Formats: sequence, C-alpha cells, structure tokens
Amino acid sequence: MSRIKHKRCFKMWEKHRLPYLLVMPTAIILLVFLIFPVISGIIMSFQETSLQGVTHFVGLQNYSLLLTESRFLNNLVLSCMYVLGNLCLSLPLAYAVAILITRRLRGTQFFQSIFLLPWIITPVVSALLFRSLVDPVLGPMTALVEMITGEEIVILADPRWAMATVILHSAWRSFPFMMLFLAAGIVAIPTEIYEAAKVDGASVWNRFRFITLPLTKLHLSIILVIITMWTLQDAETIWAMTQGGPGYSTEVIAVRLLKEAFVNFHLNIGAAIGFILVLVGVIYMIIYIRLSGYTGHEA
Repeated sequence: MSRIKHKRCFKMWEKHRLPYLLVMPTAIILLVFLIFPVISGIIMSFQETSLQGVTHFVGLQNYSLLLTESRFLNNLVLSCMYVLGNLCLSLPLAYAVAILITRRLRGTQFFQSIFLLPWIITPVVSALLFRSLVDPVLGPMTALVEMITGEEIVILADPRWAMATVILHSAWRSFPFMMLFLAAGIVAIPTEIYEAAKVDGASVWNRFRFITLPLTKLHLSIILVIITMWTLQDAETIWAMTQGGPGYSTEVIAVRLLKEAFVNFHLNIGAAIGFILVLVGVIYMIIYIRLSGYTGHEA
C-alpha cells in the first residue's frame, strides 16, 4: 500500500510540479523577508537586553508591563478611535462617489483623477500639507474653526482637535482607494437589476440598501480589512503631524512602537508592542469577516 501511495504522490508531483516550481521563489522570499523577522520579533518580545548587550529570557514580563500600564491602555483606545473614525468618515463618502462615477456622467473621469490625488501623494508629504492647513497663524482650517467657535484655538496643541485632525487626514487618504474598490464591485452588478428595481418603484435608498450593498458585500469586507490594517500600522503620518502629542493624546499603538523601538531603543518592549499590534489586527479581521457573513465556502 505504501508503494502505491508513493507512486501516486510521485505522479501528482510530475503532473503539477511546474506551478509549485513557479511559486517557490515567491515563497522563499516571503519566508526570508517576512516570516523570519516575525519569528525573531516574537522571540525578542520574551527577552530583555541590558545596557551591556546581555540578553536573557524574561517570559511574559514585557507584556505584563504593557498591559498593566495606563499609557498603553490609552494607546489601545486611541487606535480603536483612529480606525473607527477613519472608516466612519471615509466609507460613506467612498460609496457615494463610487456610485456617482459608475453612472458615467459627463466630467466624472476628470473628478475621478482629482479624487486619486490623496492616495498618490506620499503619506508624510500629505501629513505635512495637512499640518500647514492647521497652522495657528496662516492655516485656513484654523481660521474656520475660530470663526465657528469664536475662540482662538491652536488645533494641534489641543488633544481633542489634534485627534480629530489626524482622523480626518487618515480618512482623506483612505477614501480614494475605497472608492475605486467599491466602484469595481458596483460595475460588476448587472444593470438589468437596477432597471427592474426602478420599474418596481424602488427609491434610490432602497436600490442601495437591497441591491448595491448586498452585492458589494465581498468588496466591502475586503476593503474594510485592508484599510483597517493600513490604519493600524500608520505611524509615519501621525508622527509627521503631532509626534503622538500633545502629551499622549494621539499616540496610537503604531506611534508607541516607533517611539519605543527607534527613539528610546527599547527593542524588546517594541517587539512586544508589535506582536500585540498584530493580534489587534487579527481581531479586527475576524470581526469584519463575521459581521459580513462571508466565508471561504461561500466564495
């Protein structure tokens, strides 16, 4: 029996070896540049390195220090606010514009190119542009806020306004990619369905609710996961705008990781934060997949 199994396996390998050989270089690159660093980072998170460069195993000590620290718990809360704020602002706008550009109205191609600008611009550059908009002396957004509130406000020096600004910037950058992804899903919907709905007297909202939204659920799930991962890992734009300040009011997990690993050189604490960041991302993905009702079997 074992010889028969070996022969079958050999025949299968002979038949399908070309696809495996083609995939092998990519798998090796992923193994070297992705999996090995992740494993080494996890190992570092269970260690402590002294000033003399001596490393010893400390178990869950780094995680215990973080999870009992009020600053890190604040980092977690701010990360959730950052992600949810980004999605709440960018997703409705992305759906609205995606529906608009898929109707192929005159001039939509021009606006489609304009909408892509936030995504094309380098993140740090766009963060610096936003910072100039809230400049306390010449910033137009600062003047607008002062006109509405009647008070002189230095936006990036106020904890609430600073967090709102970084969320607004993140939504501004996420919107174009979400728009294009959702537009691709809307284009795939047969026009006959919308025509039949119009004949039945369905309103614009009902067409969106019962046709567009259900038939783009897969695209929505994928884009939510992608944007969530990018937002959770976003450290450079917040660092360019506020460096996590004022105080710790905009210090999300990714910014805390950057500070600990590359500013304070606490590499073991940074590795622990990185692993927790990965776990938070996995939790977000599971929640989105469960809420969307999508599984691999349904595909």
